[in-house]
Amino acid sequence: MHGRRAAAPAPARPRLKRRSARPARSGRAVRPKFSALAMSFVAAMMLATSVPALAVTATDGVDTASVYAPAGEDTVTYAPQSVEVSEEAVISTLAAETYDVEAAPPPIVSEVANVGSVSIAEGDAIVWPVVTWEKRYSGFGPREAPCGGCSTFHDGIDFNPGDGTPVMSIADGVVVLSTENGGGLGVNVEVQHNIGGELITTSYGHMQYGSLAVSVGQRVTAGQQLGLVGTTGQSTGPHLHFEIFRGDGVRFDGFAWLSERIG
Repeated sequence: MHGRRAAAPAPARPRLKRRSARPARSGRAVRPKFSALAMSFVAAMMLATSVPALAVTATDGVDTASVYAPAGEDTVTYAPQSVEVSEEAVISTLAAETYDVEAAPPPIVSEVANVGSVSIAEGDAIVWPVVTWEKRYSGFGPREAPCGGCSTFHDGIDFNPGDGTPVMSIADGVVVLSTENGGGLGVNVEVQHNIGGELITTSYGHMQYGSLAVSVGQRVTAGQQLGLVGTTGQSTGPHLHFEIFRGDGVRFDGFAWLSERIG
């Protein structure tokens, strides 16, 4: 008996791959979008760094102070201070100091020609009449007359610092003579001083014409310029003839007197 043959299997159908409706992305399609994104980022960074933050973030409609608005006045509050002293602290009382009060010496009242009564206060500072006082030509006392008409007894001191050297008042005082016609002394200035309560007069002779720097009645201070060294009057060369005398008018050695007080 012949059995039935099994039916041959049907041939398998080949599967077809479905193509996606979207075309595959390529590198060329992605680049333009990436470039646009990068440009947007750069623009955002430029906006953030060039525009104040308050100008781009205030969107709630509330007025916001500008960062460029002037600052208001600062308000400073001070806390009260207190000092705590220990109960064991010892409070000392400073001893009262004593002071000696001395009345200022009374001024000297002098009569100045064409001015009247002048009050001269006591001065402390005493200086040389010229800076280079070491250079001297003739001292005080007997001498041989250096020129016709010159005396054989020198009433003053001749300083020889050089022609045109400034001549200065030796102390505070009042000018009682200022003339270009001083006879043998030529251009001459006299100043009265109150030194130690004593009226002292100093005379400065043989100065240059046109160099007078003071006038009668003027108050001067120690070291103030009176004129310039010259050779006017009875003079054998440029020098300062300096005289000093008290109320009796008798001249004395001015160099020794100045050396004792100045050193």
